[in-house]
Amino acid sequence: METLVLFLVATVPALLVAAIAYFLIERMLKAENARRGFELRKEAHKKLTPIRLQAHERMALLLERITPDSLLTRQNLSGITAVQLQTVLLQQIRQEWEHNLAQQLYIKEDTWIMLRNAKESMVQLVNTCATNVSLNSTALDFAKVILETYQSVEKTPVEVAMAMLKSDLNHI
Repeated sequence: METLVLFLVATVPALLVAAIAYFLIERMLKAENARRGFELRKEAHKKLTPIRLQAHERMALLLERITPDSLLTRQNLSGITAVQLQTVLLQQIRQEWEHNLAQQLYIKEDTWIMLRNAKESMVQLVNTCATNVSLNSTALDFAKVILETYQSVEKTPVEVAMAMLKSDLNHI
């Protein structure tokens, strides 16, 4: 019986110290893992932020480049028909879009949807205006119809998408 008491007197404090040490070490390891996780997220955020900013800049540039004002000023309207201009404008809008498709990786999903809608609305504008002019109309007549139609809208899809991009930048 004395050996049992001596055994308990020797082992109970040792077990108690071991249990306390285990819980303290476990807590320290959890805290260290949390700190490492925070540092990794901080480092990833530091690397991703410039890329995300660049993606937003590129998409803002895309929105500006697909507005009728910008599209039409880059075209030589003399000597071409409305149908030819329609083809060129649609091609330019699609090229701009395809050139920036990879940016969707760095832009929020709802903002990307709004950007896609803005692009599609520009395609639709060009196609709709093409139906409002005769087949033998000049490119200049077609351009006037596009500009008048676009400017008659109070809040264009491009402006909505640009506002959403700016809002996203405030959160970055």
